[in-house]
This record gives sequence, structure tokens and C-alpha cells, in this order.
Amino acid sequence: MITDFPLDFASFKKTWRPNQCLALPRGFLSAETPDMESPVLAASVDQVRTAWLAVIASQPRTRSLREAGNQIEVVQTTALMRFPDTITMRTIDLGDGRTSVGVFSRSRFGIRDFGVNAARVRDWLQALQVALNTGL
Repeated sequence: MITDFPLDFASFKKTWRPNQCLALPRGFLSAETPDMESPVLAASVDQVRTAWLAVIASQPRTRSLREAGNQIEVVQTTALMRFPDTITMRTIDLGDGRTSVGVFSRSRFGIRDFGVNAARVRDWLQALQVALNTGL
């Protein structure tokens, strides 16, 4: 279980368990290969942070865990068994008014997650884009 916070997205290594998902922007230098690519957003770091907080607030069974610098970490419990999953987001300033995010979602218990973490990351990244486009 990875419990470091803030999480060093450039150097951390995922565990052997498949119940985790990492999204990073293309070209981000990392020791770990991402599972999916994060979008490039035409927004400032502050706008992305605010929109991410709106995404978190709209999610069921989710509570803020901690914040430090450019990272926000939350816990979302699973619907059926109430197992805690940890989601860490880091804003990445790309310059020229563009920002991306690193997102690492992982289950605390078990080995398999039946794609829940990957679906969550994909859904939250889409919700982030919608929140930015609608000005939330």
C-alpha cells in the first residue's frame, strides 16, 4: 500500500496489485508507466484545483483526507462493502495557461477491483473537463 503524501508522481512505483490506476499527461517524466493519459486543460492551476474540488464534492461516499501544495487526497468508500479507496490528484502546470493533472487511485484492501479505479479516474477526468467548461 502506497501511503506517502504528498506523493512524488515522478518517482513512486505502483505495487504489484492490479487494483490501482495512474493517469499522467503525455511527456510527464515518471518512473511508472501510466494506465491512461490525462488531458491538457486550457485553465490555470487554480481553476483546475477549484474544478477538482467541485468534482470531489459531487461524488458519493467521498471525503477529503488532506491537501499539501499542489496535491489533494480523498477517500471514497465502495458502495457495497464500504472499503476505502484513496485518490491522489496533483496539478501540473504546463505553462501558457495550460494545466494537466496526475491522478492515482488505489484500493486499500484486496487484490482485484473489477476496473473500479480505472473507471473512477476516467469518470473524474471527464467530470473535471465538464466542470471547467461550465465554469464551476
